[in-house]
Amino acid sequence: MRKLFCYLKPYQGKIVLATLLMAISAVCDLLLPTLMANVLDKGVYGAAETDTFPYILKTAGLMLGTSLVSLASVAGGYWVVYHVVAGYTWSLRSALFRKVHTMTLSEVGRIGASNLVTRFSHDVGTLTWIISSLCGSILIIPLMFLGGVFLCMRKDVTLSLVILCAVPLLIGAGMLMSKKIEHLWDVSDDYCDKQNDLVRERLRGVRVIRAFNREQNAHERVTDSTKVMAENLIRANVRMEIIDPAAAFVLNTAALLIVYLGGVRMERGSGLTAGDVFAIIQYINIILGAIIAISYDIVMLPHIRVAIKRLGQITESTGLEAPRPAEGRHFTGAIDLDGVSFTYPGSALPALTGVDLHIQAGEWVSVIGGTGSGKTTLAELLLAFRQPTEGNLRFGVGAAIGRPSEADGSDMQDAAALSPKDIRNNISCALQKSMLYAGTVAENLRMAKPDATDEELWAALELAQVADFIREQPEGLEFKLEPAATNVSGGQKQRLAIARAILKDAPIYIFDDSFSALDFITEARVRKALNEKLAGRTRIVITQRVVSAMHCDRIFVLADGALVGVGTHAELLKSCSIYREIYLSQIGGEIA
Repeated sequence: MRKLFCYLKPYQGKIVLATLLMAISAVCDLLLPTLMANVLDKGVYGAAETDTFPYILKTAGLMLGTSLVSLASVAGGYWVVYHVVAGYTWSLRSALFRKVHTMTLSEVGRIGASNLVTRFSHDVGTLTWIISSLCGSILIIPLMFLGGVFLCMRKDVTLSLVILCAVPLLIGAGMLMSKKIEHLWDVSDDYCDKQNDLVRERLRGVRVIRAFNREQNAHERVTDSTKVMAENLIRANVRMEIIDPAAAFVLNTAALLIVYLGGVRMERGSGLTAGDVFAIIQYINIILGAIIAISYDIVMLPHIRVAIKRLGQITESTGLEAPRPAEGRHFTGAIDLDGVSFTYPGSALPALTGVDLHIQAGEWVSVIGGTGSGKTTLAELLLAFRQPTEGNLRFGVGAAIGRPSEADGSDMQDAAALSPKDIRNNISCALQKSMLYAGTVAENLRMAKPDATDEELWAALELAQVADFIREQPEGLEFKLEPAATNVSGGQKQRLAIARAILKDAPIYIFDDSFSALDFITEARVRKALNEKLAGRTRIVITQRVVSAMHCDRIFVLADGALVGVGTHAELLKSCSIYREIYLSQIGGEIA
């Protein structure tokens, strides 16, 4: 909780200023009923022989001035409050965004991308609401309440007791409602997350839904979640809004009692005047207004607790990034995996089991296997997105980038002892999902090398066999990609991702199923260009296709998370039955 509110520290001065301005407005509001009572008692009902009109004008002018001061103070106070809220919201969302970028893939997967969006918008909005409420009322509510009670008692103690009897009723109603709606907010927020998940899933899978004529089923799933969310939201809001009619009832009842009792006391000669009764009724409005605000805040507490809990799941996440800064280490390109195993959180079976894999600097290797064999998990371990649950992953460290050390393997360091930033600085990758972002082609490519020249960009596009497509566009390198590159084909998207990977100068290159959308001729051209460009660099091609692996120096075969074969294409055809099955299923015919 402290982490969520620590971003208010830079705004402490503004919060104090806003509180003071609101306090000035409150004091002015408390003065007005007394001034109006004086108008009635000394002006309207003044002695007949005295000219009271000048006094009425003078007091009315004073009331006008007081009202203008109140208006200016409250306007200035809210101006400051909204600046505080805007700054706090920006600081909190920025901090949450940075935190999400340091979360492990397991933590992101547990919360969910759609749920993170909801928490960034809906839950942060709830928190900023309470900040604006506190900045505006942390002093004004008790000041209005205590000041109103004190001024009432100065007018008449007996009538003031009517007000004090109404206070516990409203506070008790607020606390009762608070207990009844916390569960409703919790459920509604959970189903808001679920609804966002379903809508996101529906939009991403719209082609599949239409292909199988499942539009009605998809619609029903979203409708069911929306219905549960809406029902809980409505019930929670209805219970919250009970405070307003309850307060109005108490206010009007108290006003009737005061008018009646005030009349009785005036008849008995208690010294109570009409102006006093009028002032007390006005103070009732002020006091009960403060009580309503307190009751409303009490009722909102469950929603705030739910928001804090949900945002706390982000701020309290352990994260993957090491606290130590990057040291600028250079890798040789050698990689060792000794007995590496990895199990996803909540999974009964490991994704990788006892993998022993040794790659020399500058070697061109392939990791092949069927779906679910652990290939992408291996890539994530190499990129320090995940940490092995067992075994050791080591990188060769010390030589200049792209120059294999003669003592290859003599300076191998455990990945856990290296900064993740150093690891990723030394690895260039084209991942399984060819993620491109809204912006120009040049902006997407320069993610790998921010200072790359246009000539370097064109050279990378040429190697990836996508330069002709970009030249056909009138904008050239300034051709704008839609979010997730929805305005280009899958093959073009993959080749742009490959071009981005090539652009980065690194000793290790990982291509995780990066050729799956390419036809065989285009893949052969890309592979040939990569071999020429990246000669002497370590290249790891992760694939399901034999044609992508068969020309590599060595091939590692994975099956059910275990390494079941190592060798060249010819060697594995003879020694590894799983590789032979993959070859026959894809190539067909007999083995030569």
